[in-house]
Order: sequence, then structure tokens, then C-alpha cells
Amino acid sequence: MEESLNMFFVKVGAYDEVSSLSSEKLSRSLHEQLKEAKDHLQDVQAKTSEEASKIQSTMDELEDIEKDIVALKG
Repeated sequence: MEESLNMFFVKVGAYDEVSSLSSEKLSRSLHEQLKEAKDHLQDVQAKTSEEASKIQSTMDELEDIEKDIVALKG
């Protein structure tokens, strides 16, 4: 009986160890996925900001052209 009980606790300990390792691997995997998602978000935000800046610059140029046209007509 004592031997069976010892074997039971050995198996429980082994299960806990394997379970813990799986959790650590999952945690690392999720951490890597989160890092990749953050990096992608930062890239998209940078591109969005760059495009918004280009649009604003184009709008400013258009406004200047419209003012020049009004001045030429006047």
C-alpha cells in the first residue's frame, strides 16, 4: 500500500511538472504573439501617421493653389 501511495505521489508530481512546463510554453507563445501584434500595430500607426501627414501637406498645397487662382482672377 505504501509503495502504491508513493507511486501515486510520484505520478502526481510528474503531472504537475509537465502541466507547469506546458503553461510556461503557452505563456511564452502568447507573449511572442502579443509582441508581434504590438510591433504590427506600431508599424500600422507609423504608416497611418505618415499618410495623414502627406494628405495634410497635399491639402495645404491645394489651398495655396486655390488662393493663387482667386488672386489671378481678381
